[in-house]
Amino acid sequence: MGKNLPAKLALSTRVAHSYTLCGWRTLSEIPLTGVPTLVNEADPEVVIEVATEHPPTAPNTDKFVFLHAAECSVIKIKGVADFEIREGRQIRVWPAKGATQKEIEIFLFGQAWATLCYQRGILPLHASAVVTGKGITAFAGRSGAGKSTTAALLNSLGYELIADDILPVSLNQHSLPGAWPYLRRLKLHHHPIVQFGFTPTEVVSEVDNQKYFIHPKHAGVDKWRSLERIYVLEKDASDCHSTIERVTGAEAVRALVDQSYHFKFVLGTRRFGDHLAFCTRVASRIPIYSLRLSSLRDAGERLGSLICAHLESGGEQP
Repeated sequence: MGKNLPAKLALSTRVAHSYTLCGWRTLSEIPLTGVPTLVNEADPEVVIEVATEHPPTAPNTDKFVFLHAAECSVIKIKGVADFEIREGRQIRVWPAKGATQKEIEIFLFGQAWATLCYQRGILPLHASAVVTGKGITAFAGRSGAGKSTTAALLNSLGYELIADDILPVSLNQHSLPGAWPYLRRLKLHHHPIVQFGFTPTEVVSEVDNQKYFIHPKHAGVDKWRSLERIYVLEKDASDCHSTIERVTGAEAVRALVDQSYHFKFVLGTRRFGDHLAFCTRVASRIPIYSLRLSSLRDAGERLGSLICAHLESGGEQP
């Protein structure tokens, strides 16, 4: 059972906690689980506040409400919280009565933070990622494709974890794509936890009670790294062997568009042209591969050997 975060309690304390998240100095009135803290609270780049007035959406609405505009977005998760995300700098939260901090964090770290990234011109790629020889290797894919399991496999082999589920991809001054670490924890089912020798900490939520939060065996330090390559995961039960193939051109761009987390923001703000241009720039700078997985339950020595050999060989040149 997670800790309740009723609005009255949150508003009575108004304690600000200082963190670093995606490389941004973040000041939050909600304590953030598993996020590196900062001593210096000066000049925060992102502020997370517990709001005092009435929430921006009507009380009797659908369970999920997404209202996206150019500078301000509103997300309502009925029974959890309302979120207002403004100009890539501010997230205001209206906790629902009886909502737990764990439930609020799922959407704060998910759709709300992805919206903040979009507002700042950053691609929240639906991917888990580890540190490899030349930077970051990401494993992108739809929910259930095996992103966390593959990252856990690589982590058990000594590769440092950078992110799980969302990798915020930005461009440096030379238009080179890369990322800061995001949430360096894993969400795994029981089987890979046992298979790779991890220790579970707690269930993800009462709804998602088949997965557990896991501390990685190796975590990447908090710095920006270039993106080395992306593997797009696809399940293929018809084949007994996992395979890796390079995708290029329009297919590579389409893969990035398809794996953009919370694509509702792009549609709601009618920014598809800008988003397509960003994905095209990323696809032109790094290699993208299709990784077809024969079976996640068999992920282990064979899949680890396949990926490690591909990484060490350098694959094809971008």
